[in-house]
Amino acid sequence: MKFFKQKKFIIPVAVVLIAVILLTIVGPHFVLMAAKQPEVEDSYSYSEYFCDTYDEVRENIKNRVKKLQDSGVDVQVSEYAVDEDDDLYIDNIYLPANKENKNLIILTTGVHGMEGYIGSVMLDVFFEEIYPTLNSDTTGVLVVANVNPYGMKYKRRYNENNVDLNRNFILDWENFDYSSNKDYPEVKGFLQPEGEIRNALWHEAWFYIKLAKEAIFKGADKVSDALLTGQYEYPQGVYYGGKGDEISTKYLKSVFNDCLDGEYENLIHIDIHSGYGPRYNMVIFNSVYETMTEAQTKESFSYDYVISHDSESFYATTGDTTDYFYRLKDSKESDKELFSTCFEFGTIGDSFVDSIISLKYTVDENQQYWYPSKNSITTEVVKEHYNELYYPTETQWREKTVEDFIAATNGVLNTKLK
Repeated sequence: MKFFKQKKFIIPVAVVLIAVILLTIVGPHFVLMAAKQPEVEDSYSYSEYFCDTYDEVRENIKNRVKKLQDSGVDVQVSEYAVDEDDDLYIDNIYLPANKENKNLIILTTGVHGMEGYIGSVMLDVFFEEIYPTLNSDTTGVLVVANVNPYGMKYKRRYNENNVDLNRNFILDWENFDYSSNKDYPEVKGFLQPEGEIRNALWHEAWFYIKLAKEAIFKGADKVSDALLTGQYEYPQGVYYGGKGDEISTKYLKSVFNDCLDGEYENLIHIDIHSGYGPRYNMVIFNSVYETMTEAQTKESFSYDYVISHDSESFYATTGDTTDYFYRLKDSKESDKELFSTCFEFGTIGDSFVDSIISLKYTVDENQQYWYPSKNSITTEVVKEHYNELYYPTETQWREKTVEDFIAATNGVLNTKLK
């Protein structure tokens, strides 16, 4: 009798153990299959300009310059070395106004390194679709491409020092409060886990268990606030803003300063990013220092996807490039007219679930960077997720980026050019 009772207990336990073992072995393969992005199609809008490596991007910029020169355009090019040994350079293209220095359009790409890939495509779209329609007698164009060449080359958001450059544009470091992010220390263990990621399947389950715990005991808002605003105390953490100007930051700050000291009367700056917003829509994300409301911006630019200081979905950041440009102008008491904004190409989506997925991909990539997994499947899963977060391969997404960029850029320039 005792034997049969033990048998009734042992059989279910054995079944569970076998299932767990099978899931442990087979599960990661299914996770990888789900993570894989679709194969890139052969032909779609500007398909030849969607590059896959940093070297391809730089070669494409050279080809674009040659096309412009061959068409008779006055083009001045230069490069700024961030790390010569690693062949890391910021690329500059300047097309001066032919007669009168009235308007200067400034395009920056790759501040978040990985996001420079879609930025590179949009430069080609700009010169193919937008530039020929401009009055080149009164309007110049300045491109500062690959601002974070390390992040582009190694496909990270961050630079060679793990610094998020779009949290590094501080006007006055001497009087800056490095502990301004009060939420991050409270959720640091969740946002900055230690140790390698092992089995991809169990990692997926464990992440959401930990997230639920953080949300219950500390609040979901605390996690998102800790992440997005930037933090300056934990060099191995996500969205780390640094302790002073990075090499790329110093350079771009000097470019902004020269623009404010230069001869052009009207400055229009567009900083190109990807990752935030609805999947198939680019968002014009205005600086907190821009006075136009969401409704005013939509009406002025004839573009529906806008986030301004009064928008419900607006979130403040510290050390943002566009915020810095406005603050620098004010500190110099410059009489220039300035409009500085961010174009954000949404990737994962903007629902609550999408924001959790984006959070996971961000945390996983940072953990993988500091504690590389010995599991090749896990490594590939993290890589695929991160690529999707900033540079999707889906044809519909890539087609829509071109369409939205043209519409939004025309809207901005039709309103802001003089």
